[in-house]
Amino acid sequence: MVRRAGSERPSMEEGCEFEIYNKKDPRSYHLTFRSRNILEDVWYKAIVEAKPPKSPKSKRSVLCVRLLKDDFSSTLEDLTYKVLCRPVPPKHLLDSIPIKIGSIVEADYKDAWVTGFVVKEIDVGKCLVCFDSIPDVILFERKLLRPHLQWLDDSGYTFWDMVSKHYRKFLRRLAEEPMFSPGTMVEVSSKINEGEVVWVPSMVIKEFKEDDEYKYIVKDKSFSCEGNKARPNKTVDLSSLRPIPVSVDEYQLEENVEVFLDGMGWRHGRVMGSQERAIGTLSQKWYFVRLESTKKQLTFKQSDLRPLKVWEDGVWKVLQTRELSFTQGSGDKTGDSVRNEAGTQRKALSKKTLPRNQNGSGNDSTLENENSEDNNRKRKREENLGCVASVEQDKPKDTTMVLPFEKKLRIWETLESMEVLKTVPQSPHFSPLLVESREDSREMSAVGMMLTFFGLLDEVKALQHNDPISFFISLTNSFAELEKHGFNVKAPQSRINKLLSLRDRQSKKTEELKDAEKVTAEKESVKAENKRKILELQRLNEEMDKEIAQSKSCAAKIVQQLDDVKLEFLATASAPW
Repeated sequence: MVRRAGSERPSMEEGCEFEIYNKKDPRSYHLTFRSRNILEDVWYKAIVEAKPPKSPKSKRSVLCVRLLKDDFSSTLEDLTYKVLCRPVPPKHLLDSIPIKIGSIVEADYKDAWVTGFVVKEIDVGKCLVCFDSIPDVILFERKLLRPHLQWLDDSGYTFWDMVSKHYRKFLRRLAEEPMFSPGTMVEVSSKINEGEVVWVPSMVIKEFKEDDEYKYIVKDKSFSCEGNKARPNKTVDLSSLRPIPVSVDEYQLEENVEVFLDGMGWRHGRVMGSQERAIGTLSQKWYFVRLESTKKQLTFKQSDLRPLKVWEDGVWKVLQTRELSFTQGSGDKTGDSVRNEAGTQRKALSKKTLPRNQNGSGNDSTLENENSEDNNRKRKREENLGCVASVEQDKPKDTTMVLPFEKKLRIWETLESMEVLKTVPQSPHFSPLLVESREDSREMSAVGMMLTFFGLLDEVKALQHNDPISFFISLTNSFAELEKHGFNVKAPQSRINKLLSLRDRQSKKTEELKDAEKVTAEKESVKAENKRKILELQRLNEEMDKEIAQSKSCAAKIVQQLDDVKLEFLATASAPW
């Protein structure tokens, strides 16, 4: 049932607040009332002000309309017939209409009321609102929203249409349980580094149909561009979107994962190791992950890792293969490349797991070649790991270590005679350097690591109590990298952990000192106040003593006067006749 409430037109007197329609032609508001998109409506806040007359002879002020949006002002007569004006909606009408998901609302945004619809309620008193006129999805506090009311002027009778309006198209799509409705957090595929696909956290702003295919306007939510300018919104198809996958609590060595790099998104990597690190009284697990596209190894917190999965046909599929290719298709759409990549990965996996004579082709030699390559790779990994293990086991037996290079540079004599090696002996194996093809490059890298190790030891000794925690963590990460090459970093890592523990104690004691000083200051303040009160009481007592003395003196005079009156009474009574 339609509910209406009468309303008067704006008085247009000095101090009158009202609202101005955003369209240049006010007739469009009435002519297209039933067909126009109300989600594009914007009502600007305005006020009528009086300005001094232009002519000094005139005593009449000029009424002007000032828009609060851009401080623009125009004379009332010039503006009244060019724009559509309406009064400010009454508060009691607005309070009577609830705001829910799908409700069409007006948001207080940049000194204007912008029309949109609620897509999600966040916590208590906050809503995500989707707009067509911006377009964007923005989080607002409930106090900055009001229900959308239609102000109508019908043959001189003005009233508010109080029907609670909802964005029926959005609610209809929501009832269909769409995967990516406006306000949904998703990930969008993007290409970097000559074809590598990364997934960028984003939010769906708007859904629309084009050529019978759903399209989506999305907004990056993970980071900002240079200069703190937001990335522009972009339009993608369904194949370029996926929901946000979940993480797990533990990752295994050589497991394929995705890691989050700020400024890029989620990238494919492989777990190469892990380490528990203590920061103060807390312990946190860190992983060493090698990026598959660049072969660069980085350190990540556990929260920045998640299993590698492929979103296909509305379900998550876990890739079990350890040999993943980043070769992308040559299509124009990123979504097609992602699907091609996932298909290639699944085909490669199925080929390796199918029994002979069941792959549909009957080509046994292909399978044998693939199995032979797998065995060769596996044998090489085992030999490398066995070399490292034998080095670690043979250290107490003084066995000669086989390095991945020959020591040809003269600097080795200087390095190995360093005094610090007598207290912190080192026997690095440098086995990870086997990935470098040239032997001289391996030797130069090894020399650089030795110099880095000595430099890091000096940095640890030079640590100060007021150095930032990030510097301690950076040193820990650097020693962890050297440990992979066989360096014994137990002593410096233990010292750093001890220093971090002391820093934590120092921080706690500093807080305790601040609390003690605060309590002392409060007690001193109370003491000073009590002293002031005592002095005030002493002053009041002194004044009271003076008043008491004056009162006693007055009483003595009155006693004397009473005696005089008594004597006079007796004398008068006993006088002879």
